[in-house]
Amino acid sequence: MDQQNNCDEVQQKEKLLKAEILDKGYDSEAFISFMEQQKENGGQDIDMWTYQELTLAIVQFQQINQPQYDQQMQNIGFGKSSDVDEKKLQNTEQDELNLNSTPQSIKKEQSQSSLQSELIKENNDIKSSFSKLHLCKTQDKKDLFLQSGINVYIAKYQRIPGGIFTSSYYSYTVQTDPIGWIVQRRYSDFLWLRELLCKIYPGINIPPLPKKTVLKNEKELYLQKRMKFLEKFLKSVFNCELLRHDKWFYAFLSSKEEKELKQIQKLSTQVQKVTKLEQIISIDGKIQLEINENLNTYNLEATQLANSVDICYKKLRKESKQLLLDFDQLSNTIFNMGSTCAELYQLSNKFNQSISQGKISQLDILYISMNNMLVQWGNNLTSQIQIVQEELCHFFKFHHHSVLVLKEFMKQKELAQQEYEKFKSRLEYKKNKLFASQDYSRWEIPAVELKAFQDSNLTQNKEFSFQIMLPQETIIQEDLKNIFAYFNNQSFLEVTKLFENTVSEFSQHFTKFCSLQKEQIAEQKLIWDQSIVNLTNLQYPKQLIKKST
Repeated sequence: MDQQNNCDEVQQKEKLLKAEILDKGYDSEAFISFMEQQKENGGQDIDMWTYQELTLAIVQFQQINQPQYDQQMQNIGFGKSSDVDEKKLQNTEQDELNLNSTPQSIKKEQSQSSLQSELIKENNDIKSSFSKLHLCKTQDKKDLFLQSGINVYIAKYQRIPGGIFTSSYYSYTVQTDPIGWIVQRRYSDFLWLRELLCKIYPGINIPPLPKKTVLKNEKELYLQKRMKFLEKFLKSVFNCELLRHDKWFYAFLSSKEEKELKQIQKLSTQVQKVTKLEQIISIDGKIQLEINENLNTYNLEATQLANSVDICYKKLRKESKQLLLDFDQLSNTIFNMGSTCAELYQLSNKFNQSISQGKISQLDILYISMNNMLVQWGNNLTSQIQIVQEELCHFFKFHHHSVLVLKEFMKQKELAQQEYEKFKSRLEYKKNKLFASQDYSRWEIPAVELKAFQDSNLTQNKEFSFQIMLPQETIIQEDLKNIFAYFNNQSFLEVTKLFENTVSEFSQHFTKFCSLQKEQIAEQKLIWDQSIVNLTNLQYPKQLIKKST
């Protein structure tokens, strides 16, 4: 029996510490240090303190310390109304401080602290399961895009010269087959589309664009790379069913006249950033809100994976560039060797031309064969430079940018979670204070409803009291929870989609890469075969002549 009582007392003391120190944001390390000063050789041992002693020590610690509240969180554009209620929370806390500023006996302080510790529930929202469907807007599907086999690509680019008041720029020819749309688009048009999609679809990971830079480098290789990057963006958008049917994307692909597109872009300035779940657009008019331990673990591990993949893609980009330099250096070395063989031929030819007998014409053929062999080998390696540039450097750059965009997208979930947890903690603290005061007039419950609740024995039913007090802020807390649950689920879906697409895209891409290498090896084999024939003829000229006759 005594053992059971001791166990209950330890649990009460643990709840008291959590409620009064951890949940209220006090520095736990500072509290431990304070406790060690109060009791030597055992200040950190909870068994060395009675419940009343612990309560008194907490009160003394709180009188000389301030809670370490989290730094003001930046608004993520998805729950702005919480700012107003944050001020309400602060005002109420100040009222409570004024209310409790009258000196009270230690016994009363102990009683109040004990009451608060019993009222504060353990925060299990993030660990517990929460799942529901939420209604939203339905995407208006375009009939043209319901057919299969549609291909969106950039056929070419062209330089548009500037005029007196305009500078030159590059235009990209965007084609949609087999529909037959052919439109001209500038980089700024791509940028407009992406920014608009980000504004309308906050829960979708919008693919990246190449960085906006002044086109000082107008080399064909650079422009080709930029064009491929823009094409990957279009294909990624089109492959997402939700984005494919977006009306602004439809206009981007189909509006042939520049004037028409400008009018559409002007209209788009009236589009407001989505700030409520009801404003979100989905394929079926529903979005999933989800919080559970498995999902939380997945998103946590996915964040670590994205960070690690980001580092690896950086290394692959760097190593691909180094491979370019290696191939360039190797091909130059081989070309230099070929030039040396050409010098040998000139020396041999000069010698043979200067004498009337004893000419060694086969020496000329030898040096020419060696020159041809080395030059062809160098040409083969030079073609590898272009393959590495397009199939490795450009490829890893795009996917590196994709991971960077994914990391930024995943931050939305983190910010939504932080905002929800911060608001919930502050509101819970406020409700505890109001419940302890038993001043129903400050619960913000309409008088008619409060009168109806009087038979519910509010002073004893804390759970029910918490449900009905401060109804407006409770609704906001629920909205913030829903927003967090939405981004929590979307983060899971988008991360899964990206890495599943990675498997598909990488396997397809490197299948092509292997085929190119196979062709290069086949071409190089022909070079070696021809060289073997030429050199063999020099070794056995008489036998070959006999066979030929």
